Amino acid sequence: MDTFLFSGYARLPQDVSHQALYKRVGIVVEVDEEGRIVACSSTLLMDLARDFLDRLLRGRSVISERAEIEALIRYRYRGHSQAALLSAVTKVFEAVDQSPLVRPDAT
Repeated sequence: MDTFLFSGYARLPQDVSHQALYKRVGIVVEVDEEGRIVACSSTLLMDLARDFLDRLLRGRSVISERAEIEALIRYRYRGHSQAALLSAVTKVFEAVDQSPLVRPDAT
């Protein structure tokens, strides 16, 4: 297998439908050896929201396109979970920074 799996979680605001179920939103991305997202999944409640986030992030680099990923979420994802998603994505970036993608000595 030539991919890595990274996840990030963040607290959801009180006014979103899935807050009662999960309390936190989770994002999981599968990334190839160049840092490109090949798949994305989340704990967002609605299928459309999960699919939209996957389409928004797929093909983007978690190494060189971080600002673009954050900007896309801010501009395109207009749901109430936007701030939590941004926080979860930041956690994904932190996990990437501790991985062999960025630190070859990390095993």
